[in-house]
Amino acid sequence: MTTLSSRLFTPVHRYYALRAVGWTTDQLIQFLLPVLAYQATGELSWSGIVLAAQWVPRLLSLPAAGLLADRFPDQRIYWVNDLVRVALGAVATVLAVVLESQAFAVVIVFALLAGVCCEQVLVAGEKLAGTLVAPKDMHRAQSVLSGIEQGTLLLAPVIGGALLLTGPLPIVAVVAGLFGVSLLLSLSLPRGSHTGGRPAPAEGSAGRRLLRDSVTGVRNVVRIPVLRTIVLATMCINIMLGLIQGAAPALADRYGRSEGALGLVYSVAGLVAMVTLTAAPRLIRRYGFLGVAAASAVVQGVVFIALGPTTGFFFFAALVAVFMAGDSVFSVVIRTLRLRVVASEEFGRTVAAVSLLNFLSLPLAGGLLAVAGHAVPLVVLIPVAGAAALAGLVVLMTRLKRYMAAEPALFATEQPAVEADTPAPAVPSTM
Repeated sequence: MTTLSSRLFTPVHRYYALRAVGWTTDQLIQFLLPVLAYQATGELSWSGIVLAAQWVPRLLSLPAAGLLADRFPDQRIYWVNDLVRVALGAVATVLAVVLESQAFAVVIVFALLAGVCCEQVLVAGEKLAGTLVAPKDMHRAQSVLSGIEQGTLLLAPVIGGALLLTGPLPIVAVVAGLFGVSLLLSLSLPRGSHTGGRPAPAEGSAGRRLLRDSVTGVRNVVRIPVLRTIVLATMCINIMLGLIQGAAPALADRYGRSEGALGLVYSVAGLVAMVTLTAAPRLIRRYGFLGVAAASAVVQGVVFIALGPTTGFFFFAALVAVFMAGDSVFSVVIRTLRLRVVASEEFGRTVAAVSLLNFLSLPLAGGLLAVAGHAVPLVVLIPVAGAAALAGLVVLMTRLKRYMAAEPALFATEQPAVEADTPAPAVPSTM
């Protein structure tokens, strides 16, 4: 029993649990907001507006997340943000009771502020993986993390579908409770997980240092061809994902289905993605990072195009499940690759820039729905957007093949060329 307990409660397993709670909460917020907006207004445009609005403060906070991750222990970043989120949840719970007629607005503001904290721990959580997991096990660990993330796509819509039947107050209370669990888990992690060393204090104001770090992070993305390519590919996929999130309530309504049925679609899609992820390490060993990335990217583009003209609810659900399965496998590849090519001492600011660029496509998708939701029917909008994204993915995967061929040792599937505590060599630019 003691041996089993020690295996189940190692720091790595507690880290997995921490990420699971964080992703569940974040996915719950992302699922609920567009649905609540469509439920309250019956307008696709408002779903797009809320989708865009929830990502704007997240994007603005990401440069600060990179600055913090490079200067403070990862665990401390979790403590502070979890405390802030629990406090916000307590305030929002009180306001939802006192301002009952404005409870919907309270939920939106709470979700927006909590989203800022989610992005702070996102970068710290990514860096923490590099300190807790051995380099030779990283692609397996990323498969586990992707499986956990996809599991939240299974669990969060179930919780969200039930909460939609109860009202704003239970929504705020449940989300705040999950943040409390995250706080307890973050406190249980071992101290001293920040292995990169604290950089010497930079000269100038905090704002100037933040701007300099942001520019450095973006410059790192631009100068490393593999990183630049996978960021652009992820942006193409995230535009499609954002359109699914924003348009799904209207699509479910088109088929005469309720928001609860939409939650079931997401849950089934998460289950399919989890099953698919069990094969990801084997597929990567057999076909390599490039083969798996290219296949999953193309599958997602083709499936997304088919979402527009589909007329059956169950066919729609199947297409969403295939899209999410492809997305989960693609995530394993890109997370492993960026750990290979980014130097550890610049990881925080670089991943912040990567996340900023990746997530920028989500408010763009929301803005597209907000602007075109009235004028262009989904049966036209989705295939056109999907065809553009698919064309971009084909070009990017072709470039990625050329860049990875220039450094075959760095991208070997079984034996990473770099250790976590040494700088990763940048792939030469071949633009």
